[in-house]
Amino acid sequence: MSNRAAPSPPWAEQWDADDPGFWARGGQHVARRNLLLAAVCGHLGLSVRGMWPVIVLFLPAGGGAVAGPGPGEKFLLLVTPVVAGAALRPAAGRAFARLGGRDRTAVTTAALALPGLAAVYVLQRPGAPLWLLLAAAATAGAGDAAAASPAGAAASYPRRARARALALATAGGDLGLASAQLAGLLAAVTAGGSSPALIAAVHIPLTVLAALVAALRMDNLPGRVADADAGAGARRRAGTDPHSVWLPLLFLATVGSFTGYGLAFGLVLRHEFGVSALVALACALPATLLGAAARPCGGWLAGRWGGARVTLGSLSGMAVGTAVLAAASSRGSAGVFGAAFAVLIVLGGVGAGAVVTVAPAVFAARAGEAILSGQDARTAFAAARRRTAGAAALTGPAGALGAAAIGLSLGAAYDAGSPAPALWGLLGLYALCAAITWTAYARRETAPTARRYRAGSGEPVHP
Repeated sequence: MSNRAAPSPPWAEQWDADDPGFWARGGQHVARRNLLLAAVCGHLGLSVRGMWPVIVLFLPAGGGAVAGPGPGEKFLLLVTPVVAGAALRPAAGRAFARLGGRDRTAVTTAALALPGLAAVYVLQRPGAPLWLLLAAAATAGAGDAAAASPAGAAASYPRRARARALALATAGGDLGLASAQLAGLLAAVTAGGSSPALIAAVHIPLTVLAALVAALRMDNLPGRVADADAGAGARRRAGTDPHSVWLPLLFLATVGSFTGYGLAFGLVLRHEFGVSALVALACALPATLLGAAARPCGGWLAGRWGGARVTLGSLSGMAVGTAVLAAASSRGSAGVFGAAFAVLIVLGGVGAGAVVTVAPAVFAARAGEAILSGQDARTAFAAARRRTAGAAALTGPAGALGAAAIGLSLGAAYDAGSPAPALWGLLGLYALCAAITWTAYARRETAPTARRYRAGSGEPVHP
């Protein structure tokens, strides 16, 4: 194979990334280019999804259509794109299942222009009713469909390198919210926050350009990996496993906190201390960047010490941080409150990076037990991969549910006048999840076992 792009007819030749000769003759070059472009499109997808948490900072305070949305309504606007995206992503996956990577990425990226246009339209109409704002915010859930592009591109890598390729690509996606916050800072500096529609408008040409580049430079790579998507059967099998209860709860607490706190930080500062949108964004942006950096660090720590152990440490730290946050809120200490909130985002990122390694390690260990009992190794590890993919179908929506729960609980608490009830409730959630992590996973886990299994593959790592 040459270093040129794959032939124009989709999947015209057999793609065999696990063949070293095929990979060296040009497969690596094609796969890297596709992964890079998919990562850029995924980043834009999460940036579009993160527009509304920034836009709400510029909406007028108060309640009613003229004065602007109230605190609870703003938090509802903040989480609507996350909930809509979690609901849209499985349907989009089925709808685009027959498309190759290039076509799927180009279509989902081009669709990101719609949320930008909808936001510009509704924000230029003062006094727009809440239902119209919610409808416009819901269209930003299309960003989740675009954010799935790196996973498809990573599937074209050799199995041994697939998890690392996906981790590198999704790390750029975690910076999507930071890009939206940067656009908000520029809008606040240049226009004084008088036109939040600028935050949405700047995304429109970027998404159109990215979709055009994806259509021209990406490839419909052949040979989709059969176990890359779980399918209905795998989801049903995962639903009968006891881990299908515990793992989604851990994702709800860790991934949900990482996403939810990151989205809510600026708005919480506005309601808690009355700071301007510019100050709120200036505080939220560094915390978002630190959280995005903490997520791959969580995966790295999990590889050394075990995913359950690192998840347990993250949950314990978040419980302590939430108690500090509640105390700082009651005393009106802005510095301690902001620092504790940033630490919670970072700890959530560490937990989000670690918890994704728990399911592969659990099911790989179960495959090892099956092999010792006489089962064929290839069959046992194939079953482990199917169970891991089935668990992912359940844990993915749990993270979005956790982010929504954090946003809605904080909104209800601020409507009532204080965030304390929501914070104490979250502390209880972290304590419960820490107890589950210790009981079900961490006390049985040893670091050497955790290192023997590559996250996301369900197969042993050979030294």
